Amino acid sequence: MIKIKKLPKILVISHTSFTKSDSMGSTLASYFSEYDSSCLAQFYIKEMNPDIPVCERYYRVTDSEVLNSVIHPFSRGQIGNKLSLSESKNGEKSAVKDPKSGNIKTRSIRMILRNIIWKLSCFEKKGFESFVDGFEPDAVLVQPGDFAFLLGLATKISKKRNIPLIVLQCEAYYLKPYFSKSPDYLIYRKNFNKHFEKMMKRAKLCIYLCDALKKDYEKHFDTPSVTVYKSTNITPEKREKKVDPGSFRCIYGGNLGKAVGRAEPLLEIGRAVKKCGGVIDVYTSSTGEHLSGLTEENGIILHGAISSDELIERTKRCDFVIHIENQSEWHKVDEKYAFSTKIADMLACGRPAIIYGSTEIAGIKYFAENGLGLVIERKEDLCPEIEKLTKDKVRQEEYIERALYFAKTNHNPARNSETVKNMIAEVCKK
Repeated sequence: MIKIKKLPKILVISHTSFTKSDSMGSTLASYFSEYDSSCLAQFYIKEMNPDIPVCERYYRVTDSEVLNSVIHPFSRGQIGNKLSLSESKNGEKSAVKDPKSGNIKTRSIRMILRNIIWKLSCFEKKGFESFVDGFEPDAVLVQPGDFAFLLGLATKISKKRNIPLIVLQCEAYYLKPYFSKSPDYLIYRKNFNKHFEKMMKRAKLCIYLCDALKKDYEKHFDTPSVTVYKSTNITPEKREKKVDPGSFRCIYGGNLGKAVGRAEPLLEIGRAVKKCGGVIDVYTSSTGEHLSGLTEENGIILHGAISSDELIERTKRCDFVIHIENQSEWHKVDEKYAFSTKIADMLACGRPAIIYGSTEIAGIKYFAENGLGLVIERKEDLCPEIEKLTKDKVRQEEYIERALYFAKTNHNPARNSETVKNMIAEVCKK
């Protein structure tokens, strides 16, 4: 590995902080696990606090603070807050409604208004610029979401300071087809795409979460790029546990919000697991009427949310770990590039995986192409395939061995963070 005498100072711009409580926040943090925390500063906009010690300087400006500054334009004082890890309160959540919620029409109107409000605000002059001046970054790294303003902000800082712009690409908003012909949606997408294209034209390096994203983005942009998967903090090792085919336990942990559509396939696999003599323990913070079918009668024991560390420990003790995605035509298009942030932990936990969903979705394709677990696409195959796997010890071992190998190679935190560190240093050197 390359020995770097002095690390570049990186200003990270993102929606979320470095945090365990949000999938994008934990993914972002995984890329900097080997970086010097004093060489990182983060600007983010979600009303939450950091809880992963990879960074020492934070500046947070929320939607509500920006809106208040526009309503009261003559108010004095800075907009936003400087934070440090020691000052944060883990788990703080926003009471403001997420602009990304709702149907396409209402969501696009909210996003248009959100961009206008942020442009009208003067938060940069009231605190943020002095924060950046005090840090003196050597490069800007942005984790794009679907908020055009943040992309423009990262591009502007890069140009103004004549420093490299680096993109950490975990989403596919630019690649998604137009889902509506309504004027507000077309305005939102056109504005987002314009800012995205300017950002990519300026960028000196693009880091992709998975190969599927890299392959298709490279059809549109020639930005130098590399795939670096999300890392896992679980030490990959085999768990000595025998599966009882007549009484086995599976585990699923994650988002079951109505919009992601996972409740339906979870119900289907739960019924199949019960017929085979098993049960699925489900851990989620999601609630709602759409989860009413997730009952013990349907093979599912629904628990509340638990910490990520506790979920990992329970996963190590289960017989099988479950991953699902909705297979409706809309979801297969919308989730084509979905690569769950839980995949790295699933591979390292030392338990065989059962995956239910379409191989047209990037994360499931990853399992299928590399033999990392049992992948089932058809509902009618659930019972026979799961029953066969519970009785096939050799096949279980094969899945575990392959998964552990990929966890050690593609999802190794030291190796991945070192790769990111070296590439950033090379870009800044040039």
